[in-house]
Amino acid sequence: MADIFISYKKEDAGRVVRIVEGLRAEGFSVWWDHGITPGAQWDQTIQNELTAAKAVIAIWSDQSINAPWVKEEAGVGKNRGILLPIRIDDVDPPLGFSLIQMGDLIGWTGNTKDQHWQLVLGALRAIVSGERPKGLEAAPRRRSRGNALPILAALAILAIASIGTFLYVTRPYPGAVAPSAGTVLTPPGTSQPQADSTAGAPQAAEQAAWNQAIASKTRQDFQSYLVVYPNGAYAGRVRDILLTCRTETREVWQPGRVGQVIRGVNATPAPTEAAACQAARESARTNGERACRGIAANDGYRNGQVSFTESPCSCQQTPGGFFCSADPAYSCSWEMRTQEQAEICGG
Repeated sequence: MADIFISYKKEDAGRVVRIVEGLRAEGFSVWWDHGITPGAQWDQTIQNELTAAKAVIAIWSDQSINAPWVKEEAGVGKNRGILLPIRIDDVDPPLGFSLIQMGDLIGWTGNTKDQHWQLVLGALRAIVSGERPKGLEAAPRRRSRGNALPILAALAILAIASIGTFLYVTRPYPGAVAPSAGTVLTPPGTSQPQADSTAGAPQAAEQAAWNQAIASKTRQDFQSYLVVYPNGAYAGRVRDILLTCRTETREVWQPGRVGQVIRGVNATPAPTEAAACQAARESARTNGERACRGIAANDGYRNGQVSFTESPCSCQQTPGGFFCSADPAYSCSWEMRTQEQAEICGG
């Protein structure tokens, strides 16, 4: 089980992956639903990880603040006292989460030296170790002075009381406007975040991973590149490309295969057992190749390939010569055209 559980909206994955990479680079083990094993029970896997996590990160964005499951997972973290919300868009937290302080990574490019990122890391280290993160505690609400106040007046008093008591880590660029729910905590020397310096020329393995991602244009291949080469020569470009991902239906060729035993016999008697066995094996090969070609000839199939694993012949001598049968293991593979939903990134 991982140290940190991340709850987010799928549409934000291109930005969330930067956070995942950054946390893993700091030594945290991180779980997000991109890592669910195919065939695993989805709900049970999420519940197990959420229950075992030492910290829960809820990513608040334009998309996620209205996502019921994100709020539900965040609620579990809140109830356990291990929730750290992080916003990546200029949004207020959903109802029920406004008293919990949150990190602000709006516009964060993955720069590990950014002071806002360092505040998030400090809070996470405290939560994972079982402590309360310093500087992120929410001040208690002030009590209303009377029960006769109208509802709107009571809400106004609560909002005024909130100012100066709730600390937000501000957006990482000048001119940010503090959310109405609280006061701004700005690290000294705040400036526009800069990306890490460009890496050197890629090695062959990194170049191959980049070429694979560019060729497939799938989110999975781009994210796989970043997992292995978070500071690679193409890391910055990959992060930008991940922001463009969209779901498309596209044509793909899926592999298919069938394997069985196929029989061959020599049609005419042979003068020797070896000649009869050879003729029987050739007959089996002919039958297998014909069958495989028949499959690959269907509409939507291509590249039929056949292979054989030879077996001993069974032979019988007659007055006219030898007859043999051969039963090699036969394997036919092909590619079949199908339609699939894929997350495609880039142009």
